[in-house]
Amino acid sequence: MNKEDIFDEFEKANDFHVNVWEQPIPFKSVELPAFPVSELPVIVADYVRAVAETTQTAPDMAAVASLAILALSLQGKYIIEGKADWQEPLNLYTLIVAPPAERKSAVMKLMSEPIRQFESVENKRLAPLIEQNKIEKAILENRKKVLEAKHSKDKISDYSEIREISEEISEFKEIKQCKLACDDITPERLAGIMAENNGRTAILSSEGGIFDMLAGRYSQSINIDVFLKAHSGDSIRVDRQGRQSDYIDNPALTVLIFTQPEIMANLMSNKIFHNCGLCARSLYSLPQSIVGKRKFESNPIPEITSDRYYNLVERLLKIKNEQPKVITLSEKSYSILKDFYDKTEPAIIDELSDIKDFAGKYVGAVLRIAGLLYIAENAENIHDYDLILSESFIKSAIAIGEYFLEHAKAAYQLMGVDEVTEQSKYILRQLQKSPADIVTLRDVMRLCRKLKTAEAAFIPITRLCEYGYFKEKQSKIWEVNPLTYKLEF
Repeated sequence: MNKEDIFDEFEKANDFHVNVWEQPIPFKSVELPAFPVSELPVIVADYVRAVAETTQTAPDMAAVASLAILALSLQGKYIIEGKADWQEPLNLYTLIVAPPAERKSAVMKLMSEPIRQFESVENKRLAPLIEQNKIEKAILENRKKVLEAKHSKDKISDYSEIREISEEISEFKEIKQCKLACDDITPERLAGIMAENNGRTAILSSEGGIFDMLAGRYSQSINIDVFLKAHSGDSIRVDRQGRQSDYIDNPALTVLIFTQPEIMANLMSNKIFHNCGLCARSLYSLPQSIVGKRKFESNPIPEITSDRYYNLVERLLKIKNEQPKVITLSEKSYSILKDFYDKTEPAIIDELSDIKDFAGKYVGAVLRIAGLLYIAENAENIHDYDLILSESFIKSAIAIGEYFLEHAKAAYQLMGVDEVTEQSKYILRQLQKSPADIVTLRDVMRLCRKLKTAEAAFIPITRLCEYGYFKEKQSKIWEVNPLTYKLEF
């Protein structure tokens, strides 16, 4: 039975006249745009739609995740030049915000599976090389010990052999396992992994536990320097106790995190995260929920669609650029980017002032996205011509950027989330499952198990009275506005 039928039955059964009630004040809700999937490279767009269909989720989840997977595959290999002295790396920080039961883990698994497969194949290839590499280093270290013992015993004053082998050991390049991504990790360990992987790694997580870690779950202090520097490519020094310090010259970190609204609200309300610029570095997605409308018999991902996506990611991961190659803009692309910048810049102190820190990095994020789209679309023959980004890619990146801008506005509003309003809407949703013209405090607490005490229930009920959903009949007894059963919350 739909809401209209519930309302009609409720009205007939209680002979209740709607016209004695005024329209209640609506709770503010923002209609956010859907991700423009058609702006993605065709291979990626097809896979995103297929993932959304088989998981019965909003396409936004898979679409945003696809950008992060492209960034993971290309970070440190290319940079894009907006103009002279302005270059952006291609790594991204992405946060997808959705409540429980939204199948976040399923989407993450399907989008990141080619990363896992690549790691597995690469580590099988590397296994014998790693063992041989360990043996070679052990031989060098043993030779050094033998020389040191001989010099000590025979009191040899010429240390040139020891110096030579010590230098050889210090310059010895260890072969490490391929580790493209990690999950729940401390900032200190993250820096270590980056040092071991040519300054590059990613965080892929279907939960938001990393934010607890950043806020000092274990260290009782906030440590986000690695995240700040790795986004822009600023050098990082990794000091290791009892070992030589590592210096990461051009770090690159990509982040893809699925998290819940409550965790996101905690992140957005953390003043240190805001003041240091961590929140400004992220691209936010708050997909529309389709829970309650999902089909059981969904279409599986076509094999050809899956194969094309997996092959694309593998091709991008196999690109080996010792130094990042520079993508430049065509004359037309440059003009479009300039117009976009000139439109955005004055808005930072006007209509975008509430998200000023995000807006300040907005054009740079769009430029990064343009670079990712360009390389992914031309992956098959990217080495055959100069890297000049044509206008279609900057236009697509701007369209995607506008999506992220609107979602950033909504994410920043989470800083001021009104808990009472959320509790009020929770009460109304529960009432819609068991319509009644009159409710008591006991009824509300019975229906709304999250409200543990009478006081906890009474506060949102007072808000509902103020907004015209309830009308007090007598102490702890309220009439319910019948229009409540026609609305969505």
